[in-house]
Amino acid sequence: MKISYGWLKDYIEIDKTPEQLANDLSLFGHEAESIEKIDSDTVLDFEITPNRGDCLSILGMAREIAALYNLKLKTQNLKLQLKTENLDKKIKTEISDPEICPRYTARIIDNIKIGESPKWMQGKLATYGFRPINNIVDITNYVMVATGQPLHAFDYDKIKDGLMNIRQAQDGEEVITLDGKRHILRAGALIIEDSEKIYDLAGIMGGIKSEVDEKTKTIVLQGAIFDPILIRRVSKYLNHTTDASYRYERGVDFEKTIAGVDMAASLIKESCSAAKIGELIDIKLKKPRACKIELDMAKVNKLLGTNIPDNDALDFLIRLGFKINDNIVIVPSFREYDVKIWQDLAEEIARIYGYNNINKNQISKIKYQKENLEFNKKEYIKDVLKDLGFTEIYSYSFIDKKQADILGIDTKNLIEIEKPLSEETQYLRLSLLSSLLSAIAKNPWAPEVNIFEIGAVFNKDEKIQLGLASTGKNSGLIKKTLKELDQNAQIKIVEQKILDSYKIRRGVNYVIIDLDLLKIEAHEYSKDISQNKYRPISKYTPTVRDLAFIIEANTVGNEIIKEITKIDRRILFVELFDEFTSEKFGQNKKNVAFHIWLQENDQPMADKETNEILKNIIEEVANKFGGRLRSEEFK
Repeated sequence: MKISYGWLKDYIEIDKTPEQLANDLSLFGHEAESIEKIDSDTVLDFEITPNRGDCLSILGMAREIAALYNLKLKTQNLKLQLKTENLDKKIKTEISDPEICPRYTARIIDNIKIGESPKWMQGKLATYGFRPINNIVDITNYVMVATGQPLHAFDYDKIKDGLMNIRQAQDGEEVITLDGKRHILRAGALIIEDSEKIYDLAGIMGGIKSEVDEKTKTIVLQGAIFDPILIRRVSKYLNHTTDASYRYERGVDFEKTIAGVDMAASLIKESCSAAKIGELIDIKLKKPRACKIELDMAKVNKLLGTNIPDNDALDFLIRLGFKINDNIVIVPSFREYDVKIWQDLAEEIARIYGYNNINKNQISKIKYQKENLEFNKKEYIKDVLKDLGFTEIYSYSFIDKKQADILGIDTKNLIEIEKPLSEETQYLRLSLLSSLLSAIAKNPWAPEVNIFEIGAVFNKDEKIQLGLASTGKNSGLIKKTLKELDQNAQIKIVEQKILDSYKIRRGVNYVIIDLDLLKIEAHEYSKDISQNKYRPISKYTPTVRDLAFIIEANTVGNEIIKEITKIDRRILFVELFDEFTSEKFGQNKKNVAFHIWLQENDQPMADKETNEILKNIIEEVANKFGGRLRSEEFK
């Protein structure tokens, strides 16, 4: 969000330099990415987090600065007195669903003249990155940047019978936006239409069929609240993000639509002295309830590791625009989208208290919870299965009707999602079998598939299951696994008709066990704490040497790797890259070859040190594995 330092002064007196302001706001939660001089002004570019849609305006950042430095806003710039007239032109606004447009605010402004906007306005818009178009468009852009309320001006004479029907589009409907692009809409897009045409892609961009041009004499000036979820969904689907949609999808202040429309109307009157401003149209279909949160400073201080007095905390919140009634905090309308719980209040208190003022040693006093034995149990099972040759999968906890029918599951026994994103996510799964079969079906040419999943399934209650599946006729691996886990569960074979439906070409053995029934003693799965310690990455290139040994054919290469890595801390990595048998090595002998990576943290490896380490490796392999070096280079 680009913020003009000079524009900020319209709303608040600042005695800080732009550089100091940028530094202080960065510590306040709004990271400054750049500071740029533009003519006589300075523009600060801030990274605004997605939850802070209220800060996507000059006013919003002015509020933050006022709270940070305990200053007052210039409230006279926020109050307007408009002289309105009773016009004979009317609009008829119809909203199909209060959820999609809970508030619609507008004014008809007649007898306007299209021309240039004032030079001072063009200069301020240039600091944000807008190029001037005409007085009407520039004013709507100016007010949006100033207050955060997106506005749009329609040519009244291009709207048949003044009808503004706001509804969700159906699949395949079309609209051409002001940039000349034709958009094929999906169900859910917000549109405005009259009895003949769609003329607005609401909340994103106006339509070319209601465009304000040099012939426009009358406009409908609109400031509305649209559903942020629908706006974001459509914007991403169409790959069409605008300054308006960027604000709408993050949440626009329900209580500031009138202020935005009135500010624009006042500026239009200044630009067109003969303009006639119509009466306010303000339709409230669904007013949000003010969020009220109980404040318990004992909990807040415990969370933050602080000892902030109650009165100080209340003062901090009041500075941020919250109202206090006893210990109940009332969230202001411009923060309704991101302040919901008492932990959010704690964050707000911490911001003004100062993160740097929180004692860094407090964390050492936190009492850690007891070891999570259920988590360790899962990790132990995973380790056992991995060592036996199984691969873990992760899958979504959903099943669709098609899979349910294939598996013979009555959908009445499934929990249905109220508003699924797609048909594939219509129900919650009753068993892990559907997920295991789906994973196997996605690997049709794999010669062998051995997979497992530990995941949630849903009947009346949620529970955790372990599911194993193995392709082929031989169920020996699953039997071995059950023996290792000391389980007597029944191994089942998937019916051929089910395999055919999933297009699986080989037989599938599987077993599913409720995790609660899998009894493992705590000592069996206690976690071993690694003795490895962090060391910084060296800036020096590793030295790589190859060693090949002749060893007994039944020796496991990984065992040799484990012993080699213990020899010296400068052995960074050992890789087995070749292994084969040959009669020339002798009976029951084989060749194994390793890449040895050596590295120092603070300097390159010297040849003398490298040779010494390699000599120790050769001796260790000879002593522990009876291996002899194929080359006599180091003897």
